[in-house]
Amino acid sequence: MILLFIITISCKREVAPGSYDVPLTRKEDTLKNYSPLVRFEITGRLLEGKHIDCIDPDYKGNTWIASDRDLYFFKNGNEEKNYTLDFPVLDVSIAGDETLWIATGGAGLGHLTKDGFIWYTQANSGLPRDYITNVEVGLDGRVWFSSCAHDLGGLVVYDGKNFDLFTPDNSMLNQHVIDNIGIGHDGTVYVMTLGTVGKTNIYRIIGDSWECLGNENGTFYWVTAVTNSPAGIIYLLEDFGLSSSTGDSDKLFVYKNKEWERLKADFISSRLAFFTAIKADRRNYCWAASIDGNSYVLHVYNGNKWEEPPAGLFMGDKITTLETDFDNNIWIGTANYGVFILRQ
Repeated sequence: MILLFIITISCKREVAPGSYDVPLTRKEDTLKNYSPLVRFEITGRLLEGKHIDCIDPDYKGNTWIASDRDLYFFKNGNEEKNYTLDFPVLDVSIAGDETLWIATGGAGLGHLTKDGFIWYTQANSGLPRDYITNVEVGLDGRVWFSSCAHDLGGLVVYDGKNFDLFTPDNSMLNQHVIDNIGIGHDGTVYVMTLGTVGKTNIYRIIGDSWECLGNENGTFYWVTAVTNSPAGIIYLLEDFGLSSSTGDSDKLFVYKNKEWERLKADFISSRLAFFTAIKADRRNYCWAASIDGNSYVLHVYNGNKWEEPPAGLFMGDKITTLETDFDNNIWIGTANYGVFILRQ
């Protein structure tokens, strides 16, 4: 593997005049003793009848859920407040001080504090785009987000004072488009590039040290789903839906012990598979929602074998997002029936 230290002085973006510095607060991420059993009993329902786009629980029992332009705040499972924004909410991440960072489809990067919303945009902060698809707050408090297009922008990091922009021109990123950002149990940052077939890569960032987990020029054809576990295990689906070759078939891979291995999954039986959501839980198990014909199916890999819940458990609805809280409860967002919670 090749390590590279990145210097970003030339691409810093100052915070907008008139705004204030944001103090960084560390986030907790303590692992507990979890039962090894996979349970499919529904123990909670939230926002019934809503389309769910993203969910983020924190260590203190707070959970934010987004449905299109609506943001909902729950504390210990009880709804306490909600907001309606002018643009769709694409991702959210709770900071260590319990404030919320918001990725939007057109309004830039939002920060919701006890004093209200602050917005960081092209106009006031020099962001490459106001269309932000991913945001994650690291354990050190820094905010990682994507602000990019095919030949524009890339990965942005906000340290409370400055925005640092990483692109193929000043880092080991091989593409501008950042399609996924994940934070590991130890604070490691995982980033996936996308945009050109055959060039998808996963990068691991520890402090200021970067590592490409594969071929620097491109490791995967295309990836539609990826997740990282607390132990640094990565699960991803390599997608050949854009390929004209009939010999290519979708493959599920796992990264562990410093190498990529194909993970056998009998439910990927056709040339093309499609995952609607994927998430590694606190036990390093992989939860994957797929489409099987006209049916939506949830699969769980426990490290040895795959398990599936009874048919129709989530009313047969499409699973749009999967998340885990710090007690390892599984939060399942659906297209039409809100959130289902499975206690593990």
